[in-house]
Formats: sequence, C-alpha cells, structure tokens
Amino acid sequence: MRAADLTLADVAPGRQLEALLRSLRPTTPGAVDLLVALAAHPHPAVRATLAQRLPLLPHGPTGPAPSLVEALTRLISDDSAAVREAACFAVATAWRDLDAPGLCDALAARVDEFTPEPDLEVRDEALLALAHRGDARALPPVRAALEQAPGAASRLVLEAAGALGASELHELVRAQAEAWLADEEADPADLDVVEAVVRLTDPDGVGDDLLDGAADLSRARAHGRSAGCAVAAWEQLDAVLDVAPRRARQVLERVAERLAGDLAALEHLRRRSALGQLVASLPAAP
Repeated sequence: MRAADLTLADVAPGRQLEALLRSLRPTTPGAVDLLVALAAHPHPAVRATLAQRLPLLPHGPTGPAPSLVEALTRLISDDSAAVREAACFAVATAWRDLDAPGLCDALAARVDEFTPEPDLEVRDEALLALAHRGDARALPPVRAALEQAPGAASRLVLEAAGALGASELHELVRAQAEAWLADEEADPADLDVVEAVVRLTDPDGVGDDLLDGAADLSRARAHGRSAGCAVAAWEQLDAVLDVAPRRARQVLERVAERLAGDLAALEHLRRRSALGQLVASLPAAP
C-alpha cells in the first residue's frame, strides 16, 4: 500500500509504523499530509513515535515543511506525557536550531511542570530546548533546579545552563558538578557535558587553555607541524561547543586574536578548521 493511500485506521504502533516512517520521504507527494495526520493519531504511541522519528527523515535542503513544524509544536502540548517528552526532545536535540511561531510559547508552558516522573523529564527537555533558543524564560527554572541539593539536578538541566551560558549560574553549576564528578558510576559522556557546562558558565570564559590549544592546532595544521597536545585541547573545546554551538563565533574570534600576524594559520582557522566549519554552518547572526 502506498503512503498516500493510507488512512489513520491503517496505522498502529509497532514495526509496521517504524517501517512506514523509514520509507517516507517528506519531499514526495502526499507524504507531508500523512505525517501531519499521524500527529493527530488517536493512539499516543503512534504520536510519540512520529515525534521521535520526524527530525530523522530526509526533509531536503530547505528543512521541514511549516505544517510539520506546526504539528510537532502541537505535540509539545499533547495530552500524553510520553508524547510531550518525545516532542520536547526532538526540538531540544535533533532540531535545536529550529524556530517557528508558537514553538517557544509551547515549550515555556512545560517548564512549570514540577510533577513526578515522567513530567519532570518533559520539563527538563523543554528547558533545554528553550535554552538553545536563548529564551530568557528558561533562566529562572534552571536556576531553581540548580539550587537543589548537589547532584540532584539532571544532566539536561546542567546542559540547559551551559546553553544559556549565564555566569550567575556558575557557582550553582560548580556545586552540582562536584557531586556529579564524585559519582564513580556516572556515565563518562555525562561528565563531559558537566565539565563543559562549568566552562560555559565561567565569567572568565571557556578557558585560555582551550583557546590557546585551538590556536596551536591551526598553526600546526597550517605549517605542517605536529599538533601535539593541541588535539586534546580541541576535543575539549569541541565538547563545550556541542553544548552551546551558538558560542562558536565568539570562540573563533578569541582564537583568531591569538593568531594575529600568522596569515596562513588564520586562513586555516576560518576556512578549513572544524571550528571554522562549525561557524559556517550556524544560522546567520541576527
């Protein structure tokens, strides 16, 4: 059966739905209409699966159709907590640069959810999504969550603090980070995020050691020399910018200051380095 011939009654949770979503191309006729219809499916498991898979579909160079963004925005306010969490995760992670009318308002409505799990997870995903969009409504609830006992703030809350980059959160972040770093069972990937957030909220910046290392790496690459320890510094800086990619322009300029007079290294930094490519991939500055 072709996607265009399907009705909502034909779709149920499970492998058939997963196979359908893997086969859909939003650029083909009828696909967008079907995806929008699935967002209104009566079964919450179908709606949740759609929210999870939607950012992974091949939407083409212009990005997702406005009607799909509107559908995902509606799912942020879905009756089902599982659907809300999936939708908030989609716009906090896979589509964290996506913006649309009403999106931040829908997310802001979720950040006051202090109810038990899983709604707390919905709140934290919404906080992260707001933080990635620089929405000031994320700051008070992030601060409140960080004021909990050390170690109680979730990784998502810490990541939201890093995305916001507010120096007023630094001491609260450090208290939470110390508890995380002392936990021998903590996931190393989570600890990388926690360490990055400490740097991102530091009023003195992300650290001269990382900026100097990135400059040394560009010098080495431009002049054919061994990179030495500079690679490790870049890997740490890359982890920082993965939490807060919007800081990449500022970081690039700070690194460029260290390369003043070295035209070859500056050219490498801006045109060929991973940092330069990250800056080039960012949305245009307002």
